[in-house]
Amino acid sequence: MLRTFFILFILGTISVAVLAGFRGTKSPLSPLQIFPDMKLQPRYDPQHESTFYSDGSAARRPVDGTIPLGYTLPGFFLQASAKNGTIQPEGFANEPNYYNTGKFGDVYGDGFPIEVTEKLVKRGQERFNINCAVCHGKVGLANGITSQFGIAAIANLQDDRIRTMPDGQIFNTITNGHNTMGAYGPNIAVEDRWAIISYIRALQKSQSVKVAELPAAKQKELQSKQ
Repeated sequence: MLRTFFILFILGTISVAVLAGFRGTKSPLSPLQIFPDMKLQPRYDPQHESTFYSDGSAARRPVDGTIPLGYTLPGFFLQASAKNGTIQPEGFANEPNYYNTGKFGDVYGDGFPIEVTEKLVKRGQERFNINCAVCHGKVGLANGITSQFGIAAIANLQDDRIRTMPDGQIFNTITNGHNTMGAYGPNIAVEDRWAIISYIRALQKSQSVKVAELPAAKQKELQSKQ
């Protein structure tokens, strides 16, 4: 019995010594695994050849008509995805730039990253009436229908605080929400957010314009009504 113990002990010691001697060495062979893990599953590495497909490529072409997640579709105001910016050139949206964030680094930007046209303002009016007027009111005086049901802290868009607020900060507020206002980023496309801001600026201008700033024909019309 004792003899068997010593034999097993010596064999065990030799085995441990032999295995310990291979520590740090590398082998081109796959390691011995009693329970193989997922890294050894049958698969193709990217851009590798394949003998299974007739074209010899392991990668498959995307299904016709599909686009990558976050890709910008062509066309104006195409709401296929709420975060697709379709005024900017085609490509991947949601990049960390002023157009998609309203910021330059950590600072809010001011001004419009796209051309403000009559079409853009008209689109902004439509989107404002759908998404914003329910709280802010048709003219932005915080007297929308929700104000009659106890919704507090609705911002008056005609206040000097909002008038002087950078355009990028308004964009960020629409995107991420503020106080009792929820985030509209998941629901309103990037270009529609800028369209809404252009309409808000038009609303603010309409409520504070002086007669002398109006076109001559409009001034004459107002004088004839007095």
